[in-house]
Amino acid sequence: MTAVDESSDMIAGIWPGDTDTRKAVQGDWFDLPFADASVEALIGDGCLSVIGAAGLRRTLFASIARALKSDGRAGIRLYASPATPDDPKDVRALALSGGVSTFHELRWRVAMTAIGDAPDYTIPVKAILEHFERVFPDREELSARTGWELPVIGTIDVYRNSSAVYSFAPAAVLIEEAEVFFKAVRLASTGSYGLAERCPLLVLGPPNR
Repeated sequence: MTAVDESSDMIAGIWPGDTDTRKAVQGDWFDLPFADASVEALIGDGCLSVIGAAGLRRTLFASIARALKSDGRAGIRLYASPATPDDPKDVRALALSGGVSTFHELRWRVAMTAIGDAPDYTIPVKAILEHFERVFPDREELSARTGWELPVIGTIDVYRNSSAVYSFAPAAVLIEEAEVFFKAVRLASTGSYGLAERCPLLVLGPPNR
């Protein structure tokens, strides 16, 4: 297995170390460091959401298709917004009534309500924090009603000075984009955890050649 990340600091911080069966390399997802048609399987977790707009998603799909063997497959877990956007008031009520399993699930729900009519379903990460603070102005109340500790809720503050842009396109949009590059595209369930219905596996392949 070969893991690819653009950040050497990230690799140094979380990679458990190379062995005979695994290694990590610094590389660009948009130009994956593999020979053409050399990879049997490729997996990614949320990578379509962290790269931003549709043009970049298409570039990533093209990079994956180039690297896959003719019978290869790719699987990418999505963070896909619902076809009908949630009302922020409904998200607030759901959280305060105990209907959200973890703060991390709530963070993604809030992010998906903040997109509005943005092109390509994109949102600056710092805008997610701003929207969260409007929907949940009292963190102590949120903590008391949910049982989540304040430091856990405070993890969202890392977004405050971020320059990153995320996207949360509906699954149907991502399937349509992927079908340009792959002969078969389908969704597979990833389980029954909180928000799993919005986090299916996008299965890609074989590539169009």
